[in-house]
Amino acid sequence: MVTQAIGTGRVDGQRWSVALEFHETLPTGYTLPTLPDGSVAPGTSLLCQRMFIGGVRIDHQGGPWTDCQPVTGTDDPSASGGMGLWGLHDKGLTGSRLMVSNPEADVAYGVVSLSDGTRMKATTVTVPGTAYRAWAAAIPNGKTITTVDQYDAHHHRLSHDTNWR
Repeated sequence: MVTQAIGTGRVDGQRWSVALEFHETLPTGYTLPTLPDGSVAPGTSLLCQRMFIGGVRIDHQGGPWTDCQPVTGTDDPSASGGMGLWGLHDKGLTGSRLMVSNPEADVAYGVVSLSDGTRMKATTVTVPGTAYRAWAAAIPNGKTITTVDQYDAHHHRLSHDTNWR
C-alpha cells in the first residue's frame, strides 16, 4: 500500500486532511462490487480517498472501504476527471467541507473562489509510481463557493465550474 498526502490544514478550528491510498492488489476483506447486470466490476487494485475533519473520517459509517474504487493497475483512466464536495453533515452541504478533485493529467492546480472574495489554491499531488492524482481545499462552515477553476502548469484555465455551493 502507498499513501500520499494530498492536502492538510485547519478549517473552523479543526485539522483536516486528504490522502490517496493505493493498494496494488485488492486488500484482504475487500470484495469487488456487483454491477446492475449481475457481473462483477473490473479491477485488480484499489484506490481510496481518505478524508478527515477534526479526526473523523468522512463516510466512516460505510465501513473501511468507503470512498474506495477498484482500478486496474497504476494508470486506470477511470479514476480521473471527478470532483466532489465532502463533509460530515448533510451530505457536504453544511459545516466544514472538503473540495477534492481527481483531475486529468494536465491539471497542475485548482482554485476555489468563495463569495466573500477568498481564493484558495490547491496544488495537484500524484501518488508515487502511479498516475493517480488529486488536489484538495477546505471550505469553512457558512461559506459559499462561487467558482472552481482548474489550471495547467502554464496557468491556462482548463475548466470553470459554477455549480458548487
